[in-house]
Amino acid sequence: MNSKIINNNSLYNYYTITNAEFSGVLDKYNVYGYTHILGRSETDVTHISHIYDYHIFIKYGDKVYMDVKGIGDIVISFTELQQNKYWKYYYDLSLMLTNDKHLVIEDLEYSSNYPSLYIYEEKRVWSINTAYIDGSYDTKTKTKMVVDNEYNCYYKINPHDLGNMEYASQQKLNNFKKIYMSRYEIRSKIFDVKSVYYYMFVCDYCMTSMEKELEELSAIFEDKKNVINLATLNDKDGMNNDLLMIIYNNLISQEGNKKYEPYMSKSETCNNRLELFAQILSA
Repeated sequence: MNSKIINNNSLYNYYTITNAEFSGVLDKYNVYGYTHILGRSETDVTHISHIYDYHIFIKYGDKVYMDVKGIGDIVISFTELQQNKYWKYYYDLSLMLTNDKHLVIEDLEYSSNYPSLYIYEEKRVWSINTAYIDGSYDTKTKTKMVVDNEYNCYYKINPHDLGNMEYASQQKLNNFKKIYMSRYEIRSKIFDVKSVYYYMFVCDYCMTSMEKELEELSAIFEDKKNVINLATLNDKDGMNNDLLMIIYNNLISQEGNKKYEPYMSKSETCNNRLELFAQILSA
């Protein structure tokens, strides 16, 4: 794997691996208790705890590592994954929820806060930055939603080891499939309805995220355009740097103000306008 540490501190090492993709779906369910009050029509509802479900993936070339809550982990081909409607669904969903598919984080054991044992049975130290699903899903209430930017998906293996791992034998694959088919959502035949519901609100999350990114990009480009226009005003008769900075401070966004102020400060004395504009565009 083409692995490179891009950042580190006393708590974590951050790796970027350009020729592998990391993704996951973690589903957090709220568990409630219902008590009927004698002589009254209403029911007392009490939050008891949470339960978790997850599908976590690493794709490295044609090789896919998959880890499923309560089922186990396995190494299969990408073709095998695509041919299974359940695995393909969760894999596609994981790609929509994961923020940076080439980023993986290593918790440093001596100082880490490990995820809840309600999620994993063993200590895990390799995680990804992915949104997760939270809320309730039953016949009466559907309050599922996406919660952004959480490090809850942890790998059982060191991702760097996947390149040397063997594909599962046919017998192991068959056993894995058999156990997988015992999952409640399959036995109860709610998967087809549930999968559409999940897909819709995850799509809404993705659309909202893209709209936010576009708004941020639009603001950035608007700032760049305004800064370049202001820089050209220095060529106008009667314009001085003090007046220019007053206009600048009122026109440019607060974030852009800090970014472009050094370029505006030297716009009055800069002899090469094209070089200044290039610096502004690349900032």
